[in-house]
Amino acid sequence: MTPAKNQFLALFSHITRRAHGVGKVSTPWFTKPIASAPMNGWSGPKLVAAVANHGGVPIYPIGYFTDPAAILKDLQAVIPLLSDNGDTDQTDSSTKGDEGAISTEFLPYAVGFVTFWLDRQGPDLLLKILEGQGDLSTTTATKRARPPAAVWFSFGDYRPYLKLVRQHGAVGTRVIVQVQTVQEAIDAQQDGVDVIVLQGTESGGHGAQRVRPLLSFIPEVVDALQERHKASGLKIPAILAAGGISVNSQYRAVHTLGATGVVIGTGFMPTFESPGPQHAKERLLKTGDGGDTTVRTRIFDELRDFGWPEGFDGRVVRNLVTDREEEDLKTRGLFEPKGADAFKVLRADRTGTQEDWKKAVKDQDLDFIPLWSGTGVGLLKKQMPAAEWMDQLLGEDGKSH
Repeated sequence: MTPAKNQFLALFSHITRRAHGVGKVSTPWFTKPIASAPMNGWSGPKLVAAVANHGGVPIYPIGYFTDPAAILKDLQAVIPLLSDNGDTDQTDSSTKGDEGAISTEFLPYAVGFVTFWLDRQGPDLLLKILEGQGDLSTTTATKRARPPAAVWFSFGDYRPYLKLVRQHGAVGTRVIVQVQTVQEAIDAQQDGVDVIVLQGTESGGHGAQRVRPLLSFIPEVVDALQERHKASGLKIPAILAAGGISVNSQYRAVHTLGATGVVIGTGFMPTFESPGPQHAKERLLKTGDGGDTTVRTRIFDELRDFGWPEGFDGRVVRNLVTDREEEDLKTRGLFEPKGADAFKVLRADRTGTQEDWKKAVKDQDLDFIPLWSGTGVGLLKKQMPAAEWMDQLLGEDGKSH
């Protein structure tokens, strides 16, 4: 699949690498329809840069931010790791897009917000990022600070922030919204979202408790969006698939179903560039049969107390906490323990407290803290650079998968 024919990549055709030498032609930054998921603790500047440098679309995780200055500093740390510091050829000429002339120079990555958390913290950080405050470049008469290529929203009402991006963001800033139902996809089409991510139940990390597998989710959404396009002319957004995708055969399958690209989380976690702890990477690579060895639960949201809304849970690798939670459900009828009751499972005799949780977090004890993972974890076999893993997923490594 060539970039020119891929709807997702075509959205970013205005972002090109700096051409060097006389007669050299600039090339697109994004050439591979792979986005790295915004994973707190697992996706940092090194992974973002590695994915971008190899032609993918990395999404930096804003996450549960409390210190906007620290986020901006971390974003700035990406710049020196990018090829040519992320310079593009957009400064000297403008590109024509559906929305008009695009004359802004963009950084070759996206930023991802947890929407309900953004509601609590307010939009100031979003606005600063849209202004280019995550860039290291000095604004001059001929050069402006660069905003990210796209902004991702998930888990909450994105509409107020979509409006902010359209009003305050540069022309050409793309909006990506993750959805878990057909109706949410229809709403995103109606709202003019550029990219929708269809998150299946196979996904690692957080998602809706009531969500379907990608095998049925993708074609039903494609049909629904096409119907509305035919009836009213509504533009069909680019569709990305997220959930358990680890090998080339799965990548090809979701494209056959109608996706134009994929969002990968678990697959990037064991890569060398991921900032995740090495012992956790090794645990992932030893985890087989991901449909059985991972489980969806809310208990870690109770333990961490981030105030996740009802209707969401997260898929993790099974450990003592999830085993004890299931045991209590079978023997005592306890379902989704809350508050102080959640801490009790941290000890076998059910006398655990918040202090036990703090110790587990400090020790990074995977028997008690969450190791977020999708069902495709069993297909991950070895640690490798992010670029090599991307080539493997796309079938560009010369092997059959």
